[in-house]
Amino acid sequence: MRPLLIIPAIDLTGGHCARCILGEPGTELLYQDFSDKPVQLAKLWRRENAKCIHVTDTDSFAGRDDSATLETALQMQRSIDIPIELVTLQRDVAVLRELLNAGIYRVAANAILQSNPDGARQLIAEFGNNRLCFGVRAHAGIVEMDHGETMSDVDMIKLIHTLGGVRVIYSEKDWEGALSGQDINIVQRVAASAPVRFTMAGGIASPQQLWELQRSAPRNVDSVVIGRALYENRFPCQHIWRIAEAKLEPSIQTQNDDGVQSTISGL
Repeated sequence: MRPLLIIPAIDLTGGHCARCILGEPGTELLYQDFSDKPVQLAKLWRRENAKCIHVTDTDSFAGRDDSATLETALQMQRSIDIPIELVTLQRDVAVLRELLNAGIYRVAANAILQSNPDGARQLIAEFGNNRLCFGVRAHAGIVEMDHGETMSDVDMIKLIHTLGGVRVIYSEKDWEGALSGQDINIVQRVAASAPVRFTMAGGIASPQQLWELQRSAPRNVDSVVIGRALYENRFPCQHIWRIAEAKLEPSIQTQNDDGVQSTISGL
C-alpha cells in the first residue's frame, strides 16, 4: 500500500483547544493542561512524529471574533518546525495575507471562493498554490454557501482548479466525529473531478479504516486529517507514546509556552 500522510487535527476556539487527549494513568494533569496550552499540544504532536498539523479556526465558522485563535495559530507555527494548515472562514483577504506573511505555512481560505475569487487569485499569485488551499465541506454532494446558496462539491472543486488551486481539503458532514470511516465511493468520485491533490478529513477511527482508504483511494489523495480517534488513542503506537509520557510528565509540565508578540495588525 502507498503511504498516506496522517495529519493530527487541533480545533481552536478563543485560543484554546476544543479537545483533550485521553492519557495513561498518571498523565491526567498533563493533558488537561494542554487544553489551555495549544502551543504545547502542537509540540506534543511534533514529538509524536507529525509532519503537519491541521488547525481549525472554529470561531470564524461560528461567526465569532477569531483574533485570539489566529494569534494562537501563529504562536503554534513559530513553535514547531513542521507546517500548520489553518482552516478558516476569515473573509478579509488582507488578514489572510498577513497570516501567510507572518509565517502560517498554509491557509485554507474557504469563504473567499465565493465572496472574493479575485482575491483568491491574488493570494495564489503572491504566495503560490501550495500555501493557499481550499476546504470543501459537503453533505450528500452539496456545499452550503453564503445567503442560502448551494453548489455541488464537484463544481466547487472545478472552480478551485480554475482559480489555480492545487490542494483541496475535503470533508463530508456525515464523517465528522462519527468514527464510521470514509465512504470510498465519495472519495473516488470527488478525486476524479479535477487534477488537484486531496486531503480527506474526518471519519477515520481505526488502523483498518486507514488501510482501506490507502488501498482504495486514487493516487491524488495523499493525506488524511484525523481528530477524535487520535485524541482517544485508537492507534497501537499511541499506547507506547502515552506510557512514555506518563514517565516524563513532570518534565513536560515544567515547559512554558513561547511568548510571541503578534505581527497581525489589529490582533
